[in-house]
Amino acid sequence: MISLHPINYGRHRPKLNDWLKAEHVARWWGDPNERLKQFDQTSEACHRIIALDAVPVGYVRWEVVDEKALAEVGLSDIPSGSIDMDVFIGDNTKCGKGIGPTALQLVFGHLSETTDAPLVGLCTLIESTQAHRAFETAGCTRLTEFQDPKYGPCFVYVRDLKPRIDDGGAA
Repeated sequence: MISLHPINYGRHRPKLNDWLKAEHVARWWGDPNERLKQFDQTSEACHRIIALDAVPVGYVRWEVVDEKALAEVGLSDIPSGSIDMDVFIGDNTKCGKGIGPTALQLVFGHLSETTDAPLVGLCTLIESTQAHRAFETAGCTRLTEFQDPKYGPCFVYVRDLKPRIDDGGAA
């Protein structure tokens, strides 16, 4: 069973450090030290360990989008108050087994119940086809392509968190 577990900095930091240095993660996530600093600075309420049968296999984090940063790369279609999310499966033997999409669904449900965010956005390099499949399986749609100043050409995937009101003719 796939589940999300609250972060325990002392217990999870060494595992996360190992995952961030693994080739299949570092390839897409960049400098492990920079990402570990990001982990340290993330509020406990905004990230989780992904577990399979209670064994840690991955990581997910989220934050409210930085509207200024979005505007700088031409992503003005993302509504204010939306969530930016990052996710990876750290145990390479568990990649491609549906854990990521299921974990994303769990986070989407959590965010839908606990925030007023209109949507979640996930960015990934164009070459990261495994991430594309995971995001689409989790119900995300590709919104656009953009040039990330650090990583290069990326796709933005989005998932609505709040139902949209259709006022097209309802009486």
